[in-house]
Amino acid sequence: MHPAIPALPVRWVAWCLAATLVCGHMSAAHADLPVEQLTMEKLLPIDPYRIYLSDPTMGHLVDGRAHVVDGKSMRYLGMLGTGFAGLTTLSRDRQTIYVATTYHSRLQRGTRTDVVEVYRADDLSFQHEIEIPPKHVQGLAMRALIATSADDRWLLVQNATPATSVTVVDLQARRVAAEVPTPGCYGVIPWLSQPRRFSSVCGDGTLVTFDLDGQGAIAERQVSEPFFDPDKDPVFMHYELVGDQLTFVSYHGTVYTLDLAGAKAALAKPWSLVDAAAGKQGWRPGGYQLFAIEPRSARLYVGMHDKGAEGSHKSPAKEIWVVDLKSRKRVARMPGQAAVAMNIARTETPRLFVLSGADNRILSFDLKGDRAPAKPLARSEPVGETPVFLGLP
Repeated sequence: MHPAIPALPVRWVAWCLAATLVCGHMSAAHADLPVEQLTMEKLLPIDPYRIYLSDPTMGHLVDGRAHVVDGKSMRYLGMLGTGFAGLTTLSRDRQTIYVATTYHSRLQRGTRTDVVEVYRADDLSFQHEIEIPPKHVQGLAMRALIATSADDRWLLVQNATPATSVTVVDLQARRVAAEVPTPGCYGVIPWLSQPRRFSSVCGDGTLVTFDLDGQGAIAERQVSEPFFDPDKDPVFMHYELVGDQLTFVSYHGTVYTLDLAGAKAALAKPWSLVDAAAGKQGWRPGGYQLFAIEPRSARLYVGMHDKGAEGSHKSPAKEIWVVDLKSRKRVARMPGQAAVAMNIARTETPRLFVLSGADNRILSFDLKGDRAPAKPLARSEPVGETPVFLGLP
């Protein structure tokens, strides 16, 4: 014998009856519903405040993204898929987005294909792709891993197999032009005044510079004298280029500036961000995209943390120091916002954008006037999963 079925509460019976009537009504009306039409919303016009936030999505690396955010309103505008460890950069005219990335035929295994994908910046639409050798660096995005030449003719892509080289892509012919071996050296730093020239930082503290011919192959190679000691105080691979002035910062806070206007890179006298008092407290630079330069005011903004030690060079900022590049003195200290990346829109009304490693929010600061901003101008909602690099036009 089966046990007796208990009586259902009255409210359950009423709910089931109502759900049946609603579902029946929806089924009857289904045929009358119009077919939904997908549309694409037009993006806001490209301006110097548009942010391209690189996000490798560390929890599922095959599915990286580049988030597009309006830096004025902090409105989320759109997203590009960037594949496995994709590297992203913009053309010099800000109209084109290049993504060097990897795809496997079975998502995380199978046949590997490496390509440079080309997108329009005004609507993020895909244009075409250029297949490249399966050698490009698969790491967190940074400025030194991919860049266009000053005339937008060449795209330079850093390789590591782990042997280092640079793939030179002819963007006009849409093909790989050459591979430049760079043994012991890393990074692509285009010279703005000479479109066929780029440099790399070497493990012995030197800077190697290459001149390309009209086909993208090496025409000339030159090596500088050592400008830093990689064993005692290495430089971060992040760099800032303002006109012909190339700037690096070291793990202990030494600033190195090289002039790229002449036939060779000319080193200015190095100097330190950290005075004696700050040195006793262990203040050091830290982060990923850890400093930015505002050229009109000649000020450097850099993420700093105290009690620095071996291995702390990726620590988020406890403070952001504002340094006058003319006097080489610190002029202000701002709250660090747990910054891991920062960039500056170089306009008549410059803004500092900071990526917080604590909550993935982007904060903006108005840099007008002589005083360092005390409070953010705007703050975004959290963006992405593991973002690391703030790109600006």
